[in-house]
Amino acid sequence: MKFMKILKKAGGILLVIIGIFFFVSALKMIFVDTPKMKSALKDAVYVGQGAINDANDGKIVIVCGPFELTTPSYDDELGLTIDSIRTSRSKQTMKLNKTTKATKANAETLTEEEKRNGVLEWSTAYRDKTLTGEGKIGNYTLSQDFIDAIVLNGTWHDYDRSELEASGYVWVTDANYSQKDFIEPLSQTQRNYKENDYRYFYDGANFKTGQTVTAIGIQDGDTLSAVAGITNNLMENELDRETAIAQGGVPGFGTSVFSIIFSLIPLLAGVVLLFTSGTRKP
Repeated sequence: MKFMKILKKAGGILLVIIGIFFFVSALKMIFVDTPKMKSALKDAVYVGQGAINDANDGKIVIVCGPFELTTPSYDDELGLTIDSIRTSRSKQTMKLNKTTKATKANAETLTEEEKRNGVLEWSTAYRDKTLTGEGKIGNYTLSQDFIDAIVLNGTWHDYDRSELEASGYVWVTDANYSQKDFIEPLSQTQRNYKENDYRYFYDGANFKTGQTVTAIGIQDGDTLSAVAGITNNLMENELDRETAIAQGGVPGFGTSVFSIIFSLIPLLAGVVLLFTSGTRKP
């Protein structure tokens, strides 16, 4: 019991430290980083579809123009090309679960074996790989740090079927999950699922070659580099200065409030653990 109290107290202290760290980071974002970025964006040069001007080197620029995917993302493990400049691959694994909402809700329909061993269900997805390609906006080449900051805005479904088949995978849909679109080994679809079967889905940045976009970046010659602290560096359509800053600029009020609330969760949990670890049962 004494060991459990010590462990509980240590966990409480750790949660308090984590909560304080996130709380201070949230305050810094709201009162230091956000005002600083707002000030910097006021001085951003609106280039639009104009030519590259050497005088803008080192400055934040707002650029409009046709997007070009010069090199698509490629998953060398699966042998698949994803026609997106930035992509992430997530994985789900089939697991035996004994106590889940599904088993409780359908207890009367379970077989004796399922009651004993559990029900096969897909595990929570986790991101296991990030892929990037290369691209341009007009005459500007996008730097790697710019590409790494591009927001992923949709689950990928536009697969090359022949490439999938050559790699031994097939595209499947599952309406029980928000991702909906998955790929899995063809061999799995030809039998009932087994424990440790797996499937993947890709989140991608859905920008197509020829599409007009607006970007916020730092000009370095003919290259656009990332601006730290903005919410969205690449947006659809040709936007004017005010709209580009509103959509891609600093985090909004809702994000700031959420960051404060998020930081309070581990902080309060830690305080509760510390309080309860010090109480004695009568």
